Amino acid sequence: MAPLLLLASNGAIIFLMSKTLPNHKEYSFKHHFVPHPHHKTRATLLSHSAIFTYLLGIVLIFGSFRLISKTFPGVLGYASDITTQDLLNLTNQKRLESGLTELRINSALSSAAKRKAEDMFKEGYWSHISPSGTEPWDFILRENYDYVYAGENLAKNFNTSKDVVQAWVNSSSHKENIMNKNYEEIGFAVVNGVLDGYETTLVVQMFGKSRTGSYVASAKDENKILESVATVSEDTGLVPDPKNEPIQKQIVIENPVVQPTVDIATASKAIGLVFVIYIVVLLLLDIWYSKRHSIFKLTGHSLAHLSFLMITLVGMLLMMMPGKIL
Repeated sequence: MAPLLLLASNGAIIFLMSKTLPNHKEYSFKHHFVPHPHHKTRATLLSHSAIFTYLLGIVLIFGSFRLISKTFPGVLGYASDITTQDLLNLTNQKRLESGLTELRINSALSSAAKRKAEDMFKEGYWSHISPSGTEPWDFILRENYDYVYAGENLAKNFNTSKDVVQAWVNSSSHKENIMNKNYEEIGFAVVNGVLDGYETTLVVQMFGKSRTGSYVASAKDENKILESVATVSEDTGLVPDPKNEPIQKQIVIENPVVQPTVDIATASKAIGLVFVIYIVVLLLLDIWYSKRHSIFKLTGHSLAHLSFLMITLVGMLLMMMPGKIL
């Protein structure tokens, strides 16, 4: 408070106390974060223009992900730790829980799964049927696997084997494949490569029942088979040819794990988390300051705009999140 002198009409001097005017720069800076008591508006960082800026920034950030993926393929991607051993164990565990028999690993089905994954990377598609019309059964028949029943499950960009199998089980059509009592054998391929500009891990699961029957490996033999997993590079296309191998030899096709320079799922979550914390802190500060200073704001639409902003952010995060099945 500062004294203020006034001269009355009768010549008397009146002493008044007035509030010291705040420093203009400090006053302006403070109201970037807290409401303005005189204008009765929200903080500058919660204003309509600020919300529009945030929305534009979110679109630009996620748009840059697409630009980087096209300009520098493989820099962005989805980190994963998926093994065929775990996929086999988890798949058979789900079957046993439903009273079904375990599926045996088959080299021809694994080779067909590998070639299917390679074809998706080469032709740039994510579908059961290729742009040229090639179907899953075509890959199986090319490996001289004469089937009575056959099926296929696909997955991409999951973090763990458990996530993959659980996603399949949560889908009625994929679960139908896993629980199909007609299948006796199974093949897997876990292949890394660049799809749509992103470092991607494709998982192909092939089911089948041979018309002629296959060699049934003992549990001991199967463990030896899975311990000596063949690792091949998606770029080389080198894969054992089942035509030149004894029918009893089983092979699981699995690529070495290739991690992207930037894990897009982790980056998206980090960006989203930081932004949400930032907005929540501003809103809490807004509520606290308004109640303390009894500020009634006239800008109620800001909350609606913030809600729209948060919905947009959540939508974009969901688009960038890993884990898709087909």
